[in-house]
Amino acid sequence: MEKFYFIINPVSGKGKGAALGRRLETKLKTTQMDYRVVYTKAPAHAIELARKGAKEADVIVTVGGDGTLNEALNGMYDSGKTAAIIPVGTGNDFVRALKIPTDFEESFAILLKGNRKKIDVGRVNGRLFHNGLGIGFDARVVEKGLHVKYLRGNAFYLYSVLAVLLSYNPVEITIEADDFKSKSDYFLITVANGVSLGGGFYLTPDALMDDGYFDICLIQNMPVLSVLNNLLKVYSGKHKYDPRVDIIRAKKVTLTSDVGFAAHVDGELISLNLKKLNVEILERSLNFII
Repeated sequence: MEKFYFIINPVSGKGKGAALGRRLETKLKTTQMDYRVVYTKAPAHAIELARKGAKEADVIVTVGGDGTLNEALNGMYDSGKTAAIIPVGTGNDFVRALKIPTDFEESFAILLKGNRKKIDVGRVNGRLFHNGLGIGFDARVVEKGLHVKYLRGNAFYLYSVLAVLLSYNPVEITIEADDFKSKSDYFLITVANGVSLGGGFYLTPDALMDDGYFDICLIQNMPVLSVLNNLLKVYSGKHKYDPRVDIIRAKKVTLTSDVGFAAHVDGELISLNLKKLNVEILERSLNFII
């Protein structure tokens, strides 16, 4: 019998994680599963917990959002164990790509069925990510969101986007992606494994998680009114038809800047002043329950 190791982030989903953790523990007692439940106590704690869990269990289950899953991935990846998620986060972009429902009962039923899929994983400057890397504007949006306490879901992201838009100034970035090379003051660059970031912004709507390639969205700098005009289009992926938007595919990406740029990975801020990022894809290297 497989053993399941549940890592619950009680503050995920603006605090919904604690309540869902209690509900999960009640549910588990009615099953015949072999399991252990642990709770994160601080940022980055899920890395340590996942590393420990991979030594005693077969499946590491994150109960949280994309940020918690990112931490767990970085703790358990080298073990070769299977990963899974019961989503509780604010954005839930990764589960959207794999069509895992956000409803607790439905996601728990998927966990019990145990269907596996080998998916790609990204690595940036040594750090793993499952969904996407954002450079420029959306990284500043992530930074803004750290200070937003009372909004959730699309309202949370939309407020952060509009607040940053009024003062954002892009910097010049050079991107090399396989045979592609360009230098520009890009408004936004996304290096994605999944189809969306930021709680449903379909920046790379045609991305596949098992094709061995990143989908990379490059948006040229544009006036504020043009950004607002494209904002709703990003929810459906129709922004890709704008001539100022390019979407390419690549396995390796290098991003450099003399000035320094902001970046986030899976919705977690890396830095506001990076000079270089090296990104590579690890093809079909993670077993995930879908």
